[in-house]
Amino acid sequence: MGLGWRLKNKRWKMKGISFTFEAAIASILLLSVIIFFFKPLQSSQASEVNHKVAAYNGLKILDETGGLRENALENNATAIKNDLSAYISYLSYDVAIFNKTSNLTAIPSISSNDVISVSYFLAGDIGNYSAKEVRVFLWGFD
Repeated sequence: MGLGWRLKNKRWKMKGISFTFEAAIASILLLSVIIFFFKPLQSSQASEVNHKVAAYNGLKILDETGGLRENALENNATAIKNDLSAYISYLSYDVAIFNKTSNLTAIPSISSNDVISVSYFLAGDIGNYSAKEVRVFLWGFD
């Protein structure tokens, strides 16, 4: 076995080490990306999402029954708040109604620092275009 074979064998060993090193780096990068994008929600984030979904579903049900649209066109935030009590009574919440330029009802004063809100947009009623946004502010969740 001559010198050529030894040099050739050494080069193959070096290539094998570099391929292994590259594969290890690629695996670490791939695993890091997977962990970053698919990490589970924190429990507080998950509960906030559940509260938002409950409020939105309540607004949607009220809209399907016709009460939300009628009260929004009349700028009656109190009636909407009372109607929503069946869906989110376990939280502190308030309702405000906006049009495309400003608020039509009073924005609630909230003493909590953790507030989430859900918006529901309405275009009006049959033959009466009046774009409105019903915004529900939620707080008191932990």
